[in-house]
Amino acid sequence: MRGKLVIPLLAMLGLAGPAMAGQLSYNLVEIGLIGDSIDDPHGPDDLSGSGVSLSGSLAFNPNLFGFASISGTDYEYVHYNDDFNASQQQAGLGLHFPLTPQLDLVSGVSLQHLRLDNDYDSLDESGYGLDVGLRGLIGRRLEWTAAVNYVDYGGGDNDTFWTAGFRYYFTRVFALGMDVGSTNRNEANAVLAFRWDFNNRR
Repeated sequence: MRGKLVIPLLAMLGLAGPAMAGQLSYNLVEIGLIGDSIDDPHGPDDLSGSGVSLSGSLAFNPNLFGFASISGTDYEYVHYNDDFNASQQQAGLGLHFPLTPQLDLVSGVSLQHLRLDNDYDSLDESGYGLDVGLRGLIGRRLEWTAAVNYVDYGGGDNDTFWTAGFRYYFTRVFALGMDVGSTNRNEANAVLAFRWDFNNRR
């Protein structure tokens, strides 16, 4: 099971913070509602999950930022009566480089921890994550992201995934948006995110 379950929060949450100096912010907190679906192409172990997440990022200088997140997701097997819980934590550092006044190249590296629990057993895994993506601004209120990410827990337990998302600022400090992602192991998910930006956007 752990080979299929590498929750792609690195892009959805880790890349939620980095941005260009000036109009976009490194300094924010987000709460997310997670929906996840995993299809098993070789058997009956299809999964459906829902959960919550808390993430944030903080600028250390004009190009360096830190990010961290925690999440918990409850999974149920679609074709038979069983379930388990997955909790994930990550912390990392990232860099962003302006390509144009409204487009940044963003990269990050993080430490990852994943715990799976059911009524009979539990499993803990630790590893690392790498990511690279783009972040842009359309007008003054709409931000977008697109990224490719890699997570490795060792022993062949790794995953690559792609994500895209947006945030719409309905005030200077509050935004609402969504991230969607897909992995190379038949997993698809979405995160509905509410953001508090404490960087005094212009």
